[in-house]
Amino acid sequence: MDPEKNIKNTQSIKGETQNTQNDKCQRKVNIITIDGPAGSGKSTVSKLLARELGLRYIDTGAMYRAITLVALENGIDLQDEKAILEAAKRKKLEVDLRANDENEYTQVKIDGRDVSLDIRSKEVGEAVSIVSRLSGIRRYLVELQREMAQGGNAILEGRDTGSVVCPDAILKIFLTASIDERVKRREKQNISKGQIMNREEIKKEIINRDRIDSTREDSPLVVPENGIVIDTTNMSIREVVEEIKDRYLERINAKD
Repeated sequence: MDPEKNIKNTQSIKGETQNTQNDKCQRKVNIITIDGPAGSGKSTVSKLLARELGLRYIDTGAMYRAITLVALENGIDLQDEKAILEAAKRKKLEVDLRANDENEYTQVKIDGRDVSLDIRSKEVGEAVSIVSRLSGIRRYLVELQREMAQGGNAILEGRDTGSVVCPDAILKIFLTASIDERVKRREKQNISKGQIMNREEIKKEIINRDRIDSTREDSPLVVPENGIVIDTTNMSIREVVEEIKDRYLERINAKD
């Protein structure tokens, strides 16, 4: 894939991946990775940082949700890796790389249809951990994510961006928070989006997602090597953003 395409606001991907970066992103490129479990604050923080630092924002979680939606809409068994992969490769996936509003979901299109809200449904939320633990799906999307990150100047947000997708990023952050704080944040987010779930349902979903993400064989949720762990439980969003920004500028200045 032509690196110049990454300058555009939206990246379109379809079919087979290229083999330009089979193993890693370019070494020490201008990339920040932000990983962590659900409700740790990574989406809001990543979008604010991307906008304030002038970097592209790559929402890797939205890509797994999009593939999950494809499987659900086509009635494919969520364990059928081959069928899901074949269906996904026939689709044109477009992911908006702008971080315009931290309170809005990343815009995602499948074959030109806006599915930004569809991929955030309860059904997709319950199924995405099943699909995302399939090794073939992870390998396919990791390759796409590396292509999108070519040339650097990006923030990647997800669960394995620092450990697998771009292990040579200039700064690798792992956000965490107490389970009660994460449930409170997710509940607030759901209400703001008109998605009503009671607190116990949210807690059960988060705990289940944590278990699946942390124990899957391929690309489990872990703190990346040389990653910096930030517990955001008692921190404001602005405090987290400023801490990461300071660390990033230190790395950039040291590199120069």
